[in-house]
Amino acid sequence: MNAAWRARAGLSLVLALLAAANFELAAAAESAAASAAAEVAPCAACHGEQGEGMAAAHVPRLAGQAADYLQKQLDNYADGTRDSPFMTNFAKALSEAQRAKLAARYAAMSAPYLREAVAIDAQGLAWGHQLAYQGDETKRVQACNSCHGPDGVGVPRAAPYLAGQSAEYLAGALKAFQQGTRKNDAGQLMRSVAQRLNDADIAAVAGYFASLGTAH
Repeated sequence: MNAAWRARAGLSLVLALLAAANFELAAAAESAAASAAAEVAPCAACHGEQGEGMAAAHVPRLAGQAADYLQKQLDNYADGTRDSPFMTNFAKALSEAQRAKLAARYAAMSAPYLREAVAIDAQGLAWGHQLAYQGDETKRVQACNSCHGPDGVGVPRAAPYLAGQSAEYLAGALKAFQQGTRKNDAGQLMRSVAQRLNDADIAAVAGYFASLGTAH
């Protein structure tokens, strides 16, 4: 009887320990999920729950964008290389590890693409297509796709995707490069290109890339 009782007591202890371990694992997982949600929450207010962006507010899509590009932007906001009153304050409050984690999280997201009704006509879209695929030799502007990939799908560790971004955001970014208020482009390449474009060019190419569907 004593041996059986001790065996049952030992089994009960093992089960209790396993239950406690499972509880601790579940609590740790819940805490990690809560921490992840807390980190994303401030971003989601503008960039959307799935990183889909907010066209009306000129807020870009982040879902599926390359992690190295996203981290570079956060790092640039934090060190002042790229200026934005809101984003600078947000990025400065994050550690380098937190910025890397956020970048990786949004890079792994997949948001539905909501096709935008672009405010340019067929002729404007055709001109935007030409700038994307061929550029403009008369202005010494190379094709956007030569850096940003076929149909602006992006090139990892080189250039972000443009397809599916809102026309408002793309036009705003080009004008910021054009006016020199955005200066975090490698080798001043985007500033050089944007300064050779006029308003019609910017509207056309921004509208063209906004009109494209995307898998991101």
